[in-house]
Order: sequence, then C-alpha cells, then structure tokens
Amino acid sequence: MEMLIVTALFSISVLIMAQTFSSFNLLHRKIANRAVLNQDARFITEMVVRAARNNPVSYSYPYAPRESELRLVAPTGLRIIFKQSDIGQAECDDLPAVRCLLLSTDGGASWTPVSGKNISVERFDVYVRPSVSPFELINGAYQNDVQPFVTFGLSLRYMANTQKEQETLQVQTTVSSRVYLR
Repeated sequence: MEMLIVTALFSISVLIMAQTFSSFNLLHRKIANRAVLNQDARFITEMVVRAARNNPVSYSYPYAPRESELRLVAPTGLRIIFKQSDIGQAECDDLPAVRCLLLSTDGGASWTPVSGKNISVERFDVYVRPSVSPFELINGAYQNDVQPFVTFGLSLRYMANTQKEQETLQVQTTVSSRVYLR
C-alpha cells in the first residue's frame, strides 16, 4: 500500500514539474515573439515617421477620410508610397497568409517589404489632414491654412507555428511635416 502511495505522489510531482516546464517554455516563446514584434513595430514606425516628417504629402488626388496607403513626394520629385500588401503578395516572400507593409521610392514601379519575416500587418490606416493641398493657390487664396500632418495606425501580428504563441501589437502615432512650402 505504501508503494502505491509513493508511486502516485512521484507521478503527480513529475506531472506538475513537466507541466511547469512546458508552461515556462511557452511563456519564453511568447516573450521572444513579443520582443520581435516590438522591434519590428519600432522600426516601421520610425521609418514612416521619418519619411512623413522630411517629405511633403503628395496631394496628386484628395485623400479619403481613411486611406490604406501614404503618398509622399521625395526631393527628387518621385513619390514615396507606403501601403499594405495583399495576402500572399509575391513581394512579401513569406507565409501565404501574411500581409506585409510595402515601400516604393520610385512612384510605385518597384516595391520593397518593410515588415519582417513572420510579421503580418493586419491593419495600416492612414489619416491625412488636410485632405486637400494647403499649398495650392486657388483664385488668389489658399483653401486652408493648416500644416499637413499624418496619423497612422498599425496593427501587427507575429505568425508563430501555434495559435498560443501568436502575439499582436497595435501602434498609432501622428507626425507633422517639417516641409511647409509657403
């Protein structure tokens, strides 16, 4: 009888230790995935903010209240475009269910992924104010007198092998352009 009790206690303690070990491994992977996601979000945010701060907004056509791409004008005159890719787009070169953030510095002729591997850009919303150019002179007057600024929201997901290890992160920031042409 004592042997049965000792064996049961040993089995329970081994089971508890194995479960604790498994839980700590899962927690470690989630923390590592969160760190990768934070690093990627910081990189994307800094890149978009730097571009929006140092280049004027392209008003080639009026902005809708919420856009899915940001269009800027480089000093060379070419457009800089940030946009969310379609699912499985070739430029992402990643998992088939991943959407990445794409950058074009030549007006849309070629695209480069900005987001990292296994990072899916779930949402990229851009809000540009004012929606029409404050630099265009119409009938001797400007339509509005507002410094252009861009607000963008970004939702990222780390696409881990298991659902339990996936992490999500949302970022939103506003930046005003340092380029004022009047």
